Parts: sequence; structure tokens; C-alpha cells
Amino acid sequence: MKSYGSKIISVCCIFSLAFIMGHGGSYASDSMISISQERWKIQHSGTTANLASVVFVDREQGWAVGEGGTIIHTTDGGNNWVAQTSGMSTNLMSVDFVDENHGWVVGDHMTLLATIDGGHLWTSLFEPKTGAILGVDFVNERHGWAVGTFNHVLHTIDGGTTWTEQTVSDVHWIIAVKFLNPLQGWVASVGGQVFRTIDGGTRWEPIEMVWYALDGIPVRVNGLEFVDHARGWASGERGMIATTSDGGTSWTFQDSDTRVAITSVDFLNRDLGWGVGMQGTLIHTRDGGNTWMYDGPVTDQDLWSLFFLTPLRGWAVGEKGTILQFRD
Repeated sequence: MKSYGSKIISVCCIFSLAFIMGHGGSYASDSMISISQERWKIQHSGTTANLASVVFVDREQGWAVGEGGTIIHTTDGGNNWVAQTSGMSTNLMSVDFVDENHGWVVGDHMTLLATIDGGHLWTSLFEPKTGAILGVDFVNERHGWAVGTFNHVLHTIDGGTTWTEQTVSDVHWIIAVKFLNPLQGWVASVGGQVFRTIDGGTRWEPIEMVWYALDGIPVRVNGLEFVDHARGWASGERGMIATTSDGGTSWTFQDSDTRVAITSVDFLNRDLGWGVGMQGTLIHTRDGGNTWMYDGPVTDQDLWSLFFLTPLRGWAVGEKGTILQFRD
């Protein structure tokens, strides 16, 4: 397993993305058969840049971001992707849109971009400096949070024009952020600890460490997802998926039947969810993760992010411009 510590010096070079995710293990059991395998189709992204994040606002309009300032946009569900001008050469880590106009992108060198016209014009909100913003989450066009290689959470109430620092105790890198509304949210650290707020981040409460079930060693968390105030999932290295039914106070491990890093999970409700990971890993569940089923391989490229809009439509992105679309 690669160490993220050795990557701190070269944080601006996220692709391997090993400083977050890492390789390890093998594919899920070849005996697992999924009817979803034929429903994942490769889309032509028009780029060979590694893609780190994807989001859609409806069945047609979506964005993906990644290596070297890459931002691509589709208006037809991903049949065609067109490059947008970011004005940056840094690696971009995460993208979020709340509607077809208002969006944000974050990345290396504390890159933070915003658009109010669907990406026709991207405006830089921060001066470049040491560090990286790894995740961003907005609940509406005003309220948003960003996390990264620093020991606090960035918060805005004006769409990103100004940001304030929120204190998170005894934490270094924060890798993932998820908010349900302007008050309730969670963040996860690379060391596996999850923090919760019920007041928009004025106070962050440390909750149970997400531990690796077999040896008690804290694992890096890559993905964090909540569908309501109680039910959520965290994913990470060595095939880790953990779930909570009490807002994060306690976590139970689920068997993903793979030892590769699960880099991202996305759920539409308490039952229906998907996960992606290294070496083209694609998994899904219909029962909240009690049973995870293998959906591949469709590609052997590492996958780093996914987004589902409905049970019938979703997308995953990853290495070398890979974009997969799920259609049922």
C-alpha cells in the first residue's frame, strides 16, 4: 500500500491520486454476476486528462474536472463533451453545481473557481498558494463548504465571494465533505475520523473513528455520503465501506467483496447505491449495502468519482479521460 505521507510534498500532482486513494488487493470475486454490467457504457470524453470529479444537474447537463485545469461540459447526457476554459493549469479535484448556472471547482494550490453562467466564464476566488482544496459541497447558491490539506473547514454564505475558517479539533487533512442543508453536515479526514455539525459548522463535533474492521488500523476515507440526518456511508482503502444509521455516532462495516480502494460512493436513498474504485471497480447495492454486487469490469482504468441523478442514470469518471454512463 502506498503512503499518502510521501505525496504531501508533491500534492500538486494528484494524478496518481495515490496520496488519497492508493492501490491494493484484487478485483471482487469473478463468480459475482450483475445484470448492471451491460448497463455501463464508455462515453467519449474528448480528453486524455485524468478526471477526478463529476456532477450533473439534470439528465442532459453535467461537468467533469481533473488534471491540468481540465473542465469539460455536456448538454446531451454525455454523448458529447466540450472543454470549458478554466484559466488554470493546476489539477482540479472536485466540482459541484446547484443548478445549471451556479457551480464551483476546487483543486491544487488552493484553487477555487466559481461560475454563474454554467461555466462559460470561470472566476478565480483565491490567490494561488501552498496546499490543496480536495472537496467542495454547496447546498444552494449561497451556502457552501470546502475542505483540503489544512486543519479547518472553509465556509461561505455568499456563494464564495468571502470565506471564513471553521475550527475542527485535532485533525490534519480533511478529504470529504457532505451537507444536507445549511445546518447539518459531515467531514472526514484522511486518517479516518468523521466530524459532524448541526449548526452550519459553528461547532464541529468529533464522532467515532472509522476503523478498518480486521486489524484496527485507521484507514484513509475517500468518499462520504449521507441521504438523511441518520443514514450515511464512508468508503476508503482496502475495499472499506462503513455505514451509520445514527448520524455517524457508530459505524458498521459492510462487505464490498473487494480489496481495492473504493474511491467514491453515491446513494439515492437508504437502499439504492453505487461505488467505484481502483482498477475499474464498479459495485452496487439494492439493500443499503447489506449486499454489494460487482458490476464489472467495464474498464481497467482507475475510477475516482461517480454521480447518480436517478436510479436509471449515472456517471463515473477516472483515469485517462475515462467516463462511464449507467443507463437502465
